[in-house]
Amino acid sequence: MKASDIKTIITSGTVILAVVLYLLFNNSSKESEQISDEYKITPELAVEATGNELIEAQYISINDGDTFRVKVNGQEERIRLLMIDTPEMNYDKKDPMPYAEEAKSYTLNLLENASKIELLYDVGPETDNYGRLLTYVFVDDVLLQELLLKEGYAAVRYINEPNNTLEKEFREIEENAKANKLNIWEHENYLQKDGFHPEVIQN
Repeated sequence: MKASDIKTIITSGTVILAVVLYLLFNNSSKESEQISDEYKITPELAVEATGNELIEAQYISINDGDTFRVKVNGQEERIRLLMIDTPEMNYDKKDPMPYAEEAKSYTLNLLENASKIELLYDVGPETDNYGRLLTYVFVDDVLLQELLLKEGYAAVRYINEPNNTLEKEFREIEENAKANKLNIWEHENYLQKDGFHPEVIQN
């Protein structure tokens, strides 16, 4: 084999290797960007916006998609997710609203399998009239409210200033779910100003 042929092979191999490495790193970079852009509200953003600190909690039990119990500093507390509403389970009637069971199962799966659950208060009242803690809830650094809104299992409701720091972000996420007609948004007028209307779907 001539020296020129060997040189050509080495040069070609170097070029190919360079192209492969470029593609690998370029794809990795794109994947990282996609992951980081996948969720709108990070713990850092929420902490900075509210001026409050994250509080560690341990899951105990669930009532429905937006209400559950956790242990905070050794004490059992009821949680009501801020600024969102999922369909009611209606345990007394044994007649869950459409998508209530799906929303509950979705939240349950996230909480039961979480490595880390953290609560974050907004700047207004920390409890509602029923003594439930009004908080944002991060599950493994992802905001539970965002996930429920994104999947179309919840709607933005019960906005009470000043506990609405992240309202703009919530509404943007909700609009995307609406546009894609996900779950509760699949049926026009299921959600009205006064709440969910099961008869729209059941009739």
